[in-house]
Amino acid sequence: MITDIFPRNASRFSKYVISHGDPDGVYLTFDDGPDPEYTPRLLDILDQYDCKATFFVTGMQAEKHKEILRRISKARHTICNHFYSHRSLWFANRITVVSEFFQAMAVLYDFKTFNAYLIRPPFGKFGLQLLKIVQELDLKIVLWSLSPGDYKPVEPSQLVKRIVNRVKPGDIVLLHDKGNYAKRTIEAMPDILESIKDKGLIAKSLQ
Repeated sequence: MITDIFPRNASRFSKYVISHGDPDGVYLTFDDGPDPEYTPRLLDILDQYDCKATFFVTGMQAEKHKEILRRISKARHTICNHFYSHRSLWFANRITVVSEFFQAMAVLYDFKTFNAYLIRPPFGKFGLQLLKIVQELDLKIVLWSLSPGDYKPVEPSQLVKRIVNRVKPGDIVLLHDKGNYAKRTIEAMPDILESIKDKGLIAKSLQ
């Protein structure tokens, strides 16, 4: 978290970093896509359960699969900037951070549900250069309050348990719709959405 990386500057930048949403919902976020195999399957499931989500997409993937971005936007899910190439920005200089940010912005800007003010740095790691840019442009870095570790070898049933046993109103949940592990995430989604509903919670997108 920000206090771990820059303890002397934490109070200066803390208002630009969020890890919780409004308590009237749960916010499922999907990183690294869009993926031509897994993202459409995920969209089918979200539509079936009438749930909204937030997609933190990379510019590189978005360039390759604009038709999927159009589908995400048409379904009224929120699209956000996960930078261009998914390289770590932890120790990146200003030129690199600006390039990664605006390259992705150029690809995503025309999609109607693109929120230009919410960003997520790759791996959730960021340095002082990104924080300065966030402050200058009045952006928000979106982290998360719940990560079930779907990027690790884990069975779909275990993913469901990790979310259901811990999820609370306002949680931002970190998930992925790209990569070999995304298959397990997609398989777990119906049970995740059913369980969230059983808890009286609504899966919403960040705005």
